[in-house]
Amino acid sequence: MTSFISDQDFTTPAHVRPSFSDEPPAAATNARRLPLTIVFLAAVWLVVSSVPFGYIGEGRYDAFWSDAVTGIALAVVTIIRLLQPSAAGFTPIIGGLAGWLLVAPLVLQYGWTASTANDVAVGILILTCAALGPEERSR
Repeated sequence: MTSFISDQDFTTPAHVRPSFSDEPPAAATNARRLPLTIVFLAAVWLVVSSVPFGYIGEGRYDAFWSDAVTGIALAVVTIIRLLQPSAAGFTPIIGGLAGWLLVAPLVLQYGWTASTANDVAVGILILTCAALGPEERSR
């Protein structure tokens, strides 16, 4: 038989104990993850779209590899960020990879092709989602 007193934690100071009322509702948590989910889907799109756009057929291996490697890196960073919300320092990495998508057509000289339009559109989408995404908490 337990009593009210035996169920209480008297060894941890009150200001350190977790309070269930301080936790955000599930809807708020899901709303904070939505921009990161969109970034992940955009990363998957980068990897998948490199074949249908025919980068290799045009002889543009650099465009193909740029999008494939950037998409995989974005997917890995976003998965880490989604699984570990307390992890800090990933927003600048996401922003840097999105910035690369915006300048890659100029650096690698794609010309105005479907790959350029794809990179610019996905880069703008990812930068927007990174800016609207959850704030990072340092430990």
